[in-house]
Amino acid sequence: MPSILANGRTFFFEQIGVGDPVVFVSGLGGDHRAFAVAVRRIAKARRAISIDNRDSGQSDIATERYSTEDLADDLAAVVEALELPPVHLVGQSLGGLIAQHVALRHPECVRSLTLVSAHAGSNAWKKAVVASWVELKRSGDAASFARATLPWLVAPEFYEHSTAQILGMIRFAERNEWPQNADAFARQAFAASTHEVRVRLAEIKVPTLVLTGEFDLVNPPGISRELADLIEGSRFQVLAGVGHLPHVENVGTFLEALEGFLDEMS
Repeated sequence: MPSILANGRTFFFEQIGVGDPVVFVSGLGGDHRAFAVAVRRIAKARRAISIDNRDSGQSDIATERYSTEDLADDLAAVVEALELPPVHLVGQSLGGLIAQHVALRHPECVRSLTLVSAHAGSNAWKKAVVASWVELKRSGDAASFARATLPWLVAPEFYEHSTAQILGMIRFAERNEWPQNADAFARQAFAASTHEVRVRLAEIKVPTLVLTGEFDLVNPPGISRELADLIEGSRFQVLAGVGHLPHVENVGTFLEALEGFLDEMS
């Protein structure tokens, strides 16, 4: 699998398909595999690219704290190093925060934004939730961490009807060949917890789709609605029956929304 040097770091990425580039950016603790099913579907008609952020997967590990602005500079540098035209940028949770800053700091890189399970700025409750996850990450093994955090991330319906998939996600965490250590998770968590762009979102001028899960506990629909309201002309859509991981819980519904949005710009 390929890696590329950008912004002074080495980043792992995967790309399949040809056509308009769609870049997928995962959430806190995730890597390029988070969107694996969606990537394969999108690649039937477009060039799909997924990237490991710093401190994730097979990309370089950091040594100091950083911000979502720093992560956005990483991503923009990867887009430039790959010599891509303006991309359709799809970011989930932390990835959605990074995507906002790419559009603000490097607008020449972005053709459209799809912001999934994201927010415009943190608050005391969200910081406390993320801080509790950092403590869990430091105190237990990967499988225990997955079992403890999954109820925050997926809707009750997913637990009722996807038992095998829940067990598979826990098993994946336990057997992950490229696990994220607790310090790396804490650095990403700090970036997510300090994200704040409410006063700047009016500067974003590219077509934007804001997607949120009906049962998202981390960024409830009202939080994502605020994000959409602050981006002029953006589209807001609530995905029924899912939580914070719509691309995992119901990839069909997620892709229907995403592909419909992308098709309008074809």
